Amino acid sequence: MELEGVKWPLRANIGIYTQPISFIGLPVVAVPVPETPMPVGIQIIAAPWREDVALAIAAELERRGVVAAPTPNLDRG
Repeated sequence: MELEGVKWPLRANIGIYTQPISFIGLPVVAVPVPETPMPVGIQIIAAPWREDVALAIAAELERRGVVAAPTPNLDRG
């Protein structure tokens, strides 16, 4: 990732906040927040076996316009 002209390695740091949650078996949904100067996302963590709750919260945040999946740029010419 490049931020203000400085390249930052992501591979070593990308799972630092998600791996402990996944390790203990909690369902997680990460959703991006659109139109921010830096990459920002919301991580929703639910109780064990409650993927439905995590996905319902993500869907409601998307419905309200708080989060949005990026749309691919298909016109790369």
